Amino acid sequence: MQNPARIVEIATAYWQSATLMAAIQLKIPTHIGAQRVSAHSLAVAADCDETALTALLEGLCSLEILSRDEDLFVNTEMSKAFLVEGSPSFMGSALLYNADVYPKWASLSETIKTGRPVHSPGEYLGDTDTQTRNFVYGMHHRALSVGRVVVGVLELEGARSLCDLGGGPGTYSALLTEKYPDLHATVADLPAVVAHARNIVNSMPGGQRVECSEFDYYNDELTGTYDAVLISGVLHREQPNGVRNILTKAAGALAPGGVLYISDVMVNDERTGPLFPTMFSINMRVLADHGRAHSVKEQQAYLAFGAEVSRGLHYCRRFS
Repeated sequence: MQNPARIVEIATAYWQSATLMAAIQLKIPTHIGAQRVSAHSLAVAADCDETALTALLEGLCSLEILSRDEDLFVNTEMSKAFLVEGSPSFMGSALLYNADVYPKWASLSETIKTGRPVHSPGEYLGDTDTQTRNFVYGMHHRALSVGRVVVGVLELEGARSLCDLGGGPGTYSALLTEKYPDLHATVADLPAVVAHARNIVNSMPGGQRVECSEFDYYNDELTGTYDAVLISGVLHREQPNGVRNILTKAAGALAPGGVLYISDVMVNDERTGPLFPTMFSINMRVLADHGRAHSVKEQQAYLAFGAEVSRGLHYCRRFS
């Protein structure tokens, strides 16, 4: 007889994420800090019903977010590192962005039927300032960790100008200008996004050489010429034709000999895994009109297309 345990586990998986989101929204790990705190004290600090909060705290213990010492609750080392405000690796803002996205997944079947998001993508790209801020700061805190890996593999020695196309919070640009003292970067993104990005890059060591420029890749052309163009975490918002349109604009802004970098979440060539990229691809259908995670093979083809466009444009520049 088949065991339905795995199906039940999948069906109730959102219980765990909702428990985590509530803990962050109520700032439970931050209220605890490095102390051992009773449920009563936390209920007072977070302005919560003590009985209901106790159930939440016990759930957080089962998730290894908290541990329990008799009647006192303590942050685990993981929680201290990532969920306490003020920690250098705090991820709360990134996770609050997921809390904004969470209700939209409830309409997934409608999105699949119609092929369109039930809620406007503009909610976190300008229509709603709070959600836009959650989105931008969420991407910033994620990029602080992921970006250090990306920065380590980008070769920009000798480059003096970088366009960070759809650069969101500008985190990658600031990390790159910190690494390369002669590099100046331009973050090109939507007006509501760069309004928050300016505050972020100004707080980072390399931020004085990062300019935030308003840019809509659907309607605007890139101005200026750059030694390098970085497109990170952008192409998953588009189907293949949209990707090629973006790359055409990027290639047109490259100086002769310039380099184009793509960084993104990618599925395998069979489009059957890994788990996170395939779920992320569905997430982009929930959030964006044309969202799609692309495969490694597809991204390689896009790079080849961008290189071909760039060569053609440089030829025209040279002989026109």
